Amino acid sequence: MNNSKSNQYIVVHAGKRDDYQMALALHEANLLYILVTELYFPLNKKWFLIISNLLKLHFIFEKRYKEGLPSEKVIISYRALFYQLLFMITKNEEFDLKKGAALGKKAKKISLKIKVPIIAVNTCASDAFEQNSVTPKILFQFHPQSDFVKEIYLEEIKLNPKSKETLMTEYEFKMDAKSILNYTKEIELANHYICASSVTKNSLIHKSIEQDKIKVIPYGVDVNKFKFEKREPSGVFRIIFIGTINYRKGINYLLESLNLMENVELTIVTRGNFHKNIIDSYTFPINLLIDIPHDKLQAELHKADCFVLPSILEGFGQVILEAMATGIPVIATENTAAIDIIENGIDGFVTPIRDIQALKQHLEKLQADFSFEQAMGKAAYEKAKIYSWEKFRSDFVSHIQSLS
Repeated sequence: MNNSKSNQYIVVHAGKRDDYQMALALHEANLLYILVTELYFPLNKKWFLIISNLLKLHFIFEKRYKEGLPSEKVIISYRALFYQLLFMITKNEEFDLKKGAALGKKAKKISLKIKVPIIAVNTCASDAFEQNSVTPKILFQFHPQSDFVKEIYLEEIKLNPKSKETLMTEYEFKMDAKSILNYTKEIELANHYICASSVTKNSLIHKSIEQDKIKVIPYGVDVNKFKFEKREPSGVFRIIFIGTINYRKGINYLLESLNLMENVELTIVTRGNFHKNIIDSYTFPINLLIDIPHDKLQAELHKADCFVLPSILEGFGQVILEAMATGIPVIATENTAAIDIIENGIDGFVTPIRDIQALKQHLEKLQADFSFEQAMGKAAYEKAKIYSWEKFRSDFVSHIQSLS
């Protein structure tokens, strides 16, 4: 550990939050004192992999390491790890809340001892900042604030009563009073804020946070993992949707727009838990792919003419950049990171939420002109190259330095 603590920061978060990019950025700039988390080490011990696989615990430890961020720059809270294991076994949200509290308290203890400020991801920030005199207190808000989210969901339920079944299972409706108080308190205790999207920024403004205290730094994408490939015309217009089949993702609005079109085919890439009844009544071709590996996902993106993310709300929507990196036009709603990344009509389209006609209009424009589709896909790829993880780390460090 570097003994020089001048202008250094403690980072605290659970899991491999955003692939450890914040801690890596600060470490590269010699600004990281320590990362506080619940688990971190390279998975290079064969005996450990064998045991974890036998116990079916390998998913807990998957990718809990970042090349370039050495283990000696990380402190583990074993109390937080204990609560994480309890949460995974019981699914009791109380243990998840306790995990965040344990991480925050661990970070605060170090902060007060060595007088180094904290950058805390939301869910850990309340206990990291409370009764901590070391400033600045920087909150990285990775998901829109819960009151803001609930308002949008309740509006959706009013407009589309069918959505109640899935939206009421979202985390914001399952939170108890203690969780709500905790998330409100961490916003009030912080004095600087970083978000990955303007949507998340707006959710903080919704809580009366001053705009000039909030910095938007969009995430990045690895163009070596999501590779560009030139498309060839085919006899059918192929659309791809990647995400959970539920009403928060707005897939019902995409389905309705495609139902008004001809000669279209939809590929849905999703995970194990989904609401298939949402798609059952549609008669145009739908390919449903569940839990496919990365190479298969990339192949499906390369076959598609357009990627659509019609979500009513996303904190960012990483898949937007991932799809753009493969050279495909993207249509996404303004309640995603699309408003921060896409130049409307040039490298993609941004639509209002719930706008079936806007989705249809943009899809038909691409369907009618393959040369336009190709040009937009190439522009999307060029834009994705700009939004690298290197750019995120550079912008993050520049902003942190501006606060000192």
